[in-house]
Amino acid sequence: MKLKPIKVSMLNKYIKKYLMSNPILNNLRVEGEITNIRISKTGYTYFSLCDENSCINCVAFFADSISKNGDQIIAEGELSLYEAKGTYQLIVRNIERIGLGKILLDLELLKEKLKSQGYFDKKREIPIFPQNIGIITSKTGAAIKDMLKTIEGVKASINVTIYNSLVQGEKSKEYIIEGLKYFNEKETDVILIARGGGSFEDLNIFNDMDIAMEVYKSEVPVVTGIGHETDRTLTDYVADVYCHTPTAAAERIIRGYKDVEERLSNLLYTLRLRASNILSEKKADLVTSKYILKSSLPLEEIYNTKNQLNVYKNTIKSEMDKYINNLNYFLDIMQEKLRAYNYQEQLKRGFTLVSDMEGNIIKTMDQVNIKELLRIRFADFEARVETLEIKEVK
Repeated sequence: MKLKPIKVSMLNKYIKKYLMSNPILNNLRVEGEITNIRISKTGYTYFSLCDENSCINCVAFFADSISKNGDQIIAEGELSLYEAKGTYQLIVRNIERIGLGKILLDLELLKEKLKSQGYFDKKREIPIFPQNIGIITSKTGAAIKDMLKTIEGVKASINVTIYNSLVQGEKSKEYIIEGLKYFNEKETDVILIARGGGSFEDLNIFNDMDIAMEVYKSEVPVVTGIGHETDRTLTDYVADVYCHTPTAAAERIIRGYKDVEERLSNLLYTLRLRASNILSEKKADLVTSKYILKSSLPLEEIYNTKNQLNVYKNTIKSEMDKYINNLNYFLDIMQEKLRAYNYQEQLKRGFTLVSDMEGNIIKTMDQVNIKELLRIRFADFEARVETLEIKEVK
């Protein structure tokens, strides 16, 4: 018969309950060396407690501003489970400081030994304008994108070669050493060893003596950008130039190009500013000259006279239009009168025109005699008649 499955959250709750019910695990005193210590925004202190073989995550629900990486301490507390991730951690109630941890102490002693032997004094200047840059890092890491973006940001023909290497764990040692040898045999101006940060354990490979010695022996200048700001590794001390981050290391390598670009930008700005100032001065001179010219010539009188002439011109045109309109009106009236005096028009209306045979118009009775022939003119014909009787009409 198969057992009924349970959810992951139920399993974690059961384990946490079991751990908290164990009297031994509820009252622990654990000795180790502090690494990766940090204080969160909530005021809690997170760190790892390590010995030569293993580590355990710890959290103290108070701000420990005294402890630092490398301190050897005894942490008092209880073992618990962080249910969300299924990881167990030591909840620290009290911290008892013993001294400097063995790991950090051994590292400090080694640093002092190498320093006294002059291994930290070989600081060569890197080329101002490197043409060939070799980068030892992981192609899948977050650091490579930022470094390439930084280098590509300058307007220069730079050859970048990436040696894909592990940058964490014991296996990375061989890769890093082979990368250094590769770039020393290849035409390279500067070597950049980079990694995008990490815990003390992640970065501890760069404290390896063999890697440090290979960096020291390199004929090509070495720049490190291993991505940590609190502690420097042996590789950082032996390198020619040390930077806190990969991006800062890339910036340092191309600084010569950036300086030239900045100088050119400043010169261009100065040139534009001076040109603008000269144009402004010439413009001011032109305005002044225009004002002087205007003051010396009777331009205002010319403008006033021109305007007055335009007024006269418009007045004359208006009066002429008015006169012509009146004349046309008068001519229309005269034409109507002429039309009224035209006998042809009167004949069309039914009137007649009487004259004697000689063509004299008969206007009075005295011009007519009995039996005299007269001519009567109509609109479209003429009649000759004889006078039978003359009679005065009143």
